[in-house]
Amino acid sequence: MNEADRTTAEHHGAIWGEFRRNPFVTAWTGRAALAAGVTATLGFVIPVDDEAIRGRLSEVVARLNATGGVVPFPPDYWHITIVPPAQLTSGDPSPPELLAESFSEEALAKARDAIRDAAPFDVTVRGLNAFQDVVVAVPFDGGRGLELGAMIREAVPELPQRYPGGLEPLPHISLTQYARDDRLDELVALIEGDREREFGEFRAERVEMFVVPWSDGVPGTVAKHALPLEGR
Repeated sequence: MNEADRTTAEHHGAIWGEFRRNPFVTAWTGRAALAAGVTATLGFVIPVDDEAIRGRLSEVVARLNATGGVVPFPPDYWHITIVPPAQLTSGDPSPPELLAESFSEEALAKARDAIRDAAPFDVTVRGLNAFQDVVVAVPFDGGRGLELGAMIREAVPELPQRYPGGLEPLPHISLTQYARDDRLDELVALIEGDREREFGEFRAERVEMFVVPWSDGVPGTVAKHALPLEGR
């Protein structure tokens, strides 16, 4: 395990320790809290589409879902965020908070060029964790995903370095949101049982830029744009 993966493990360990001391969650209401004027969000991710890993994660999600305490994300949503979402508007943009919807075309072209020579890499998925708003699996990639994110942000400086709440990206794969906050004992026990479970390894061969349209806080159909990792 290199320094980047040790840092990932330490951060996840600290989050789990705090969750065990104070198990507090935010339940999904069906609508996202977005800034006024936001009509879409745009971000860059590593998709998790290996069928073997999806199968193992699906088994875990099924057990969590049986508690009645979570709302699962579908497997085709599973990803590792490397650039936090930018907020787009169809109205007058006010950088850096809001960017014009047309910004997505520029961002895609510049990002594709920025990582054109980047090589594929291996990602190991090991263990679960509980964030305040989602249950996650933990990926270890030697820091490659965040390096790609930094390359993209250098090429497209309008993109955010942090999430809207100020948190920096930490490698994770969101599996479920929370449906309620009164089933935590059972959820904690299930998550703790898989804290060190090995889910397998997959080859990351592309980045995806996604664009999600929003209407009254409800997401529409996601558009995905592939950026192949073609270096050797």
